[in-house]
Amino acid sequence: MAGQALHQHPVPVFVYVLEGEVELRTEGGEAQRYGTGQSWIESQNRQHQAFNVAAVPSRLLVVFMGEEGQPLTIAAE
Repeated sequence: MAGQALHQHPVPVFVYVLEGEVELRTEGGEAQRYGTGQSWIESQNRQHQAFNVAAVPSRLLVVFMGEEGQPLTIAAE
């Protein structure tokens, strides 16, 4: 995981760090760092990005709690 494009989620998203360390930057908030074994729930309908800040690739377990047929992620314009 190098970094992801700016985006938002219209559904709840749970993220667990399996390996490494990531920095989450959320619109209107301060950057937060999460390492192996830590987790968070992403803010809904707020733009954010996550960046790998470890010396090696980070691995995440991401669980989306959405409805079938509905978008899980919306890219920033």
